[in-house]
Amino acid sequence: MQWLLIKIAIRLVAFTLVFWFATRKNPKIKIEPRWSLPLVAGMFAVFNVGLYWLLGPVLNLATFNVARYAMPLVINLLFLIATVRVFQKKKWLQVDGVRATLWLAAVLTLAHGVLYVALDYLPGKV
Repeated sequence: MQWLLIKIAIRLVAFTLVFWFATRKNPKIKIEPRWSLPLVAGMFAVFNVGLYWLLGPVLNLATFNVARYAMPLVINLLFLIATVRVFQKKKWLQVDGVRATLWLAAVLTLAHGVLYVALDYLPGKV
């Protein structure tokens, strides 16, 4: 249980850094007010940690494992859209355009992959 909480905390910090990086590098991604950055990242982290284990195998099975390497991008794109919808009324997270959405989903997927290798794959092999 303690290791699970540590992994969730690490993911929260990592996704906060990714959202901060995205707002700095892409002018079409805005998180206002600045104090809401951890809340936005936390919501995405909850989706990523809580639902990824459920949706990943289901979507891989639905596509007969053909899209195995594209599934993390698709799932993170769905989580990003859900996160934007959660904060849509307060306008805390605004992602303008399809390109910005796909770019942010790709960066989040890259971070997700690094976190998977560092927190899930390597500890099982060592």
